[in-house]
Amino acid sequence: MNKEDVILYFNLSKNQVEKIEFFISQIINYNKHTNLVGKSTIENIWERHVLDCLQLSKHINEKKLKIFDIGTGAGLPGVLLSIIGYKNVLMVDSVKKKTDFIKGVVKELTLSARVQNKRIEKVKGVKQDIIVSRALAPLSKLLTYALLHSEKNTTLLFLKGRSVNNEIEIAMKNFDFDFKKFESVSSGDGCILQINNFIKK
Repeated sequence: MNKEDVILYFNLSKNQVEKIEFFISQIINYNKHTNLVGKSTIENIWERHVLDCLQLSKHINEKKLKIFDIGTGAGLPGVLLSIIGYKNVLMVDSVKKKTDFIKGVVKELTLSARVQNKRIEKVKGVKQDIIVSRALAPLSKLLTYALLHSEKNTTLLFLKGRSVNNEIEIAMKNFDFDFKKFESVSSGDGCILQINNFIKK
């Protein structure tokens, strides 16, 4: 999908598009000296990043739910979810250069999202309704992190690639969980992996 297709697909308002454009311009500028996203992905940033991240919104019905973006990197997907109206987004990354970048964007766009420069296991606070992650770690590791910040009704939404079936198989050796896979709209071999009712064996 190109930019116009993405705007139509998510019914983005003019204000939301302007904020996304600002965010993209900041990523491109910052990426010149600090690696936020792969250089090859910048050419088609609306599909590779905006579409990829915003497709999570099709699985998060309530804008007030507590969303925890672990290992957020450049603020993907947390900043984009905040731009389109999710009120309670917390992003965490252990790399200070990345969280400094996100803090600047959040301030400039007056978003309600929060960001912390911490390791995921060091974050304290309330249990989350939704935990999201993109290109952070294998599923077993993600589940280990998620258990620290979950309650029984927490839903996990992970953007995963072609190794997803192998990751599920490995994770099931140590965890019990229910899962669904939704085909990615941005990547031919990617998916959104939704996990519920997860416990350590």
